[in-house]
Amino acid sequence: MNRNVVNLLIGLVCCLVFVGTSAAQTINSPYTFGSLGLLQSQTFVHQQFMGGLSSGLHSKGDFSFVNPASLHALEQTSLQTGSELQLIEQLSGDNTNQDFTGNFGYFAMGIPLSLKRKIAFGAGLSRLSEVDYFIPGEATENGIPVVNVFTGDGGINQFKTGIGGEIFKGFSLGVGANFMFGNIKEQLDKQFQENNEIFSLQNTNTTYYNGVKWNFGVQYTRQIRENSYVTLAGHLSPSSELTTSRDDIMRTYNFDGNFFIDTISSRTDTKSTQGLPMEYGGGLTIGADNRWLVGVEYNVAKWSEVEKLRNANPFFDQTSFTIGGYLQLKEAMNNQHTSFVETLNDYLKTTRIYYGFRMQSLYSGVVNEQINETAVSLGFGLPLTRVYAIEGVKYRMVSRINIGAEYIMRGKRTDGQVQENILGIKLGLTFNDKWFNKRKYQ
Repeated sequence: MNRNVVNLLIGLVCCLVFVGTSAAQTINSPYTFGSLGLLQSQTFVHQQFMGGLSSGLHSKGDFSFVNPASLHALEQTSLQTGSELQLIEQLSGDNTNQDFTGNFGYFAMGIPLSLKRKIAFGAGLSRLSEVDYFIPGEATENGIPVVNVFTGDGGINQFKTGIGGEIFKGFSLGVGANFMFGNIKEQLDKQFQENNEIFSLQNTNTTYYNGVKWNFGVQYTRQIRENSYVTLAGHLSPSSELTTSRDDIMRTYNFDGNFFIDTISSRTDTKSTQGLPMEYGGGLTIGADNRWLVGVEYNVAKWSEVEKLRNANPFFDQTSFTIGGYLQLKEAMNNQHTSFVETLNDYLKTTRIYYGFRMQSLYSGVVNEQINETAVSLGFGLPLTRVYAIEGVKYRMVSRINIGAEYIMRGKRTDGQVQENILGIKLGLTFNDKWFNKRKYQ
């Protein structure tokens, strides 16, 4: 690969890590209270630009963990990574708060195991949920003013694996396993700020999670005209349980001096389980290879059948409807150009334009009311093309730098809720290459 392209890729990855680790690690959303947190997207950045469209996607250089059947189409080793910077505006009554957060979203790899049998394997690391809130409130106990401060942080991570293959022409199956782990820390401070004779109280609970969740997928693709196809897809993840252990500690402290006085109680390793819901969904995509694609998708997670956390609002079924796709004016660049303008024009024609729209109802809520959100997205897939030969056979590898934005509107300003307007600036890398080549001659 050209040295300048290699330097660009290295620089991009360094930029992703820098953005993800140096930005303020806080979302401070009240919608993460009393739950396992806000569920993070399980798709790659370029799929998020299509509204989260993923179940019906498949190509020789792309795949999805949402539907592991998509792995069957891989003909190249595909590395996926992405990061995001969010600008957040929160509106409640007459109050407005602005903040920002950044995260290094995921790292994943798909590897073809057999091109003849169309079997491929994928693995990756990502975030399942994110908890982060700070909620103060004033009250009175026995005529004494007290400030109750609820805080929480943490979340659940997952190591995802999947394998997919074609059973017969046009029909593929896939199975995946998600290995989950992480912890959530929640704390209640009862602060007697106006009375030095009463000690403040701090109750801290830390819950540790680990377990496995399986998912299955199917895709059926049929060619409708030359280089055009339609794909019908579905996926299912049965309900499962996470094993949990819990540490509780309750302490008194001096509010003015900010030091602990005494430990009232302490318990560790309280064993229990936490249910995860059955999830299912499906979609329909129509497109032409490396030219255009449009699709719709509908997903359901039956959180209403999962026992809620203690002192939490009830869970609701989480549903989402997505429509999205991409447009690419030209399939591939020419090998020779006579001018810079011609080169630039050819490059722009092979740049993908992603678009998407999503409506979603979240599984958690406030004051027993479900929260809804709407998202629109637009992105660009900038191509990095490499042509080389192995034993006289030429290969064209197209990697992409995916950059764009997603705008999310969550909740509403009335009925005691908080309206969150979020602008997410997303940067991703899809790096495709030919690895593990079996040579005819040594």
